[in-house]
Amino acid sequence: MRLFIIGYKNCGKTTIGKKVANRLNLEFIDLDEVIEKKENKTIPELYSEIGDEKFRILEWKALKDVIKKDNIVVSTGGGAPCHCDNMNLMEEHGDVIYIHLDSDTLVSRLKRATKDRPIVLNKTDEELREYVLNQRNNCEHHYARAKYTVEGKDLTVDRILNALSI
Repeated sequence: MRLFIIGYKNCGKTTIGKKVANRLNLEFIDLDEVIEKKENKTIPELYSEIGDEKFRILEWKALKDVIKKDNIVVSTGGGAPCHCDNMNLMEEHGDVIYIHLDSDTLVSRLKRATKDRPIVLNKTDEELREYVLNQRNNCEHHYARAKYTVEGKDLTVDRILNALSI
């Protein structure tokens, strides 16, 4: 079994992914952590040093390595499904779960996470809202391909498992 959890930044992919993996006795893999360990740098460091295009290639290579494993729950970065052939890879090798959150909740969560998300640092509420809307315009059609879509507000493991019929 391979489960891939996708969604926007700060929608709860890693938090719920760990819980789902624990409940199902599967290995949990955070794709960003795989990249950080391999490159010995944080995602923000990598992103600022090599830029988006080269970062997406690292992400794609990490995903190609991860899909070789069985019995895993993988939390991807927010942009992973939107680049290279990542959605195709995830769809071919497992089940994709999209954690959906409304824009207001995403903005609220991003405001609280600015120290971990340099891309949103020093943005006003309106700039954050515009950022979220732009991300939705760029990514939503990729996320919509997920086999399962689960509402992310007050998300529980049981809600994920019910969607999967487990």
